[in-house]
Amino acid sequence: VAAIVTGGTRDVRVLTADLVPAAGVARTHLAQLLAPPREPGGGWWIIVVLVGVLFFSVPASCLVTLLIVNLQGAALAALAGPAYAEHLFAGVACVGALLAVGLTGRCIQRDEQRRRAANERWQRQVARWQQAWYCHRCHVAFVAGSTEAVVPEQFGRLFRT
Repeated sequence: VAAIVTGGTRDVRVLTADLVPAAGVARTHLAQLLAPPREPGGGWWIIVVLVGVLFFSVPASCLVTLLIVNLQGAALAALAGPAYAEHLFAGVACVGALLAVGLTGRCIQRDEQRRRAANERWQRQVARWQQAWYCHRCHVAFVAGSTEAVVPEQFGRLFRT
């Protein structure tokens, strides 16, 4: 199978209608059907989550501070002095930032565990794919350790486990 995919894949360099050079990869239909399992991707979403959580922790701190000042303003002013709102905001913002960093750290840890598991699964799939072979006469593919012969259109489903 690997030989079919390798032999059916080639680099292509062409000039477009506007005489602009273009490059790419061309594959035969059979090479596409018998292609190896795709490598797992992802991981970029954690950056979006981190930026979002940190970005929204400051407005959330402002809202919590405003709520506390409105509900307990006179009592806190008498106890803490005239700058109590600034101190309260700083405390709430620090707690919010610590919670945001902790939550993000936990998300990163879980994402790393998922990424490792997906990578191990992918490596097992590729090892199994490398043991597959294709019969041109029968037009079916066989995988070592499997009793079924599948047509190339269904070849990819053997590696979804």
